Amino acid sequence: MTDTIHWREAVKSRDTVALRRFTCTTRREGKNAPPPHEDEVQRYFRQHAIAAANRSRDQGRGGRLVIAEDAQGIAAAFTHQRVDPARFPPKLARALDITGAGEVVRELCFLAVATRYRGRGGLLANEAVTEALYDIIDCESQAQRIHVLGQVDYHNKASMQMLERFNFSRLTQGVPPPKGDQRFGWWLHIIDPPQ
Repeated sequence: MTDTIHWREAVKSRDTVALRRFTCTTRREGKNAPPPHEDEVQRYFRQHAIAAANRSRDQGRGGRLVIAEDAQGIAAAFTHQRVDPARFPPKLARALDITGAGEVVRELCFLAVATRYRGRGGLLANEAVTEALYDIIDCESQAQRIHVLGQVDYHNKASMQMLERFNFSRLTQGVPPPKGDQRFGWWLHIIDPPQ
């Protein structure tokens, strides 16, 4: 990256106002309007991310909200938390193939990059995924294996390509109407941390 970026965990008292201004999509009308999934992600970071991460942490799921800052404010953000595979649909639980006692599952819930970083070849997006995976390893330092799950809207080709670059594999595919009603496909990356 050419800009100086600093990564840190977000803090409610310090970052609430900055997150309300975080812009990861452009507001346009008509045919050139941003896809709905971009609006949903931006709304999540602006309105829910801090409370959701704090609630997840309070409930013992280790929720984390991490932001990247540059001279203009928040440049990127991601959230992740531990999830219970028993709560997944059977098809997804079978695909995870969790067999060992030391295995955990964390969901990379949301990840976004500020619009000012678009058109730079995905450099900050790549950095954000790398930071997220290392942060997940740090959070699960006792795990023998970490299953990292993420969901991607079937319209979001850029995110799917990004996950493929990081060796995530597609477990399920979003199926658009009229054939289906599932917008999101599940993706998986397995980490065997050094012991």
